[in-house]
Amino acid sequence: MIKTRHEALMMLGLGPDASPAQIKNVYKELVKKCHPDVTGTSDATAYNRITEAYKFLCNDNDNKVLTHSRVVGKTGKRNTASNADYAAFQKKAKEAKERRAKEFEQKQKDFAAQYEKQEAEYKRAMEAIDAIRVARAIQSMIWANGMEKDSDDSKE
Repeated sequence: MIKTRHEALMMLGLGPDASPAQIKNVYKELVKKCHPDVTGTSDATAYNRITEAYKFLCNDNDNKVLTHSRVVGKTGKRNTASNADYAAFQKKAKEAKERRAKEFEQKQKDFAAQYEKQEAEYKRAMEAIDAIRVARAIQSMIWANGMEKDSDDSKE
């Protein structure tokens, strides 16, 4: 089974830049040469391959050779089923985009709350550290003035 335009053109012996007229002419020549009635054999595989390649390259409605854009899937005609499918796809895409935006906003709020909590904890820790430093400074001043040493001597 032929899956690509390139493969069909190779089957007919043409290059990728073949025109519709060239494809049609080569098809006619090959059919005349490979038809089972002309060859006299019952093996029609070559004829079937050529016909399959040409049908792949041709549009079923007008028997015109397809261009690259047609192979990719673009058509000149729009049918309502594909429009409905496209509208459904657009709706789903919009809903997904809105959902992702809401999730992102929630993550931002969670992050902001976590950041504020960490900031408050840091502030409390720094206040505790400052209090310890002040206490040590007072203790050092007491020791420097010899006040605590006197109280130790009077106990003895």
